[in-house]
Amino acid sequence: MTYPHLHPGDRPVAAACFRQVRRRLAFVRGKARELATLHGFRRDVHERVCARLRRETRLQLQAMRQVLHTLFD
Repeated sequence: MTYPHLHPGDRPVAAACFRQVRRRLAFVRGKARELATLHGFRRDVHERVCARLRRETRLQLQAMRQVLHTLFD
């Protein structure tokens, strides 16, 4: 995602933030794939934790996009 009005020195910081959140999303997706191997109570707990992490991560990504759009578009 590019922001033409973003100071050239700030672009690597913004890109690093997006990469970090996307890595976290990939981690959560990997944990969700582990659900197939779990059973019973452990599966229920794992499912709730994954759902919470996914929701929090998506909210972070959405907030970062909103801030960048507000500041630089």
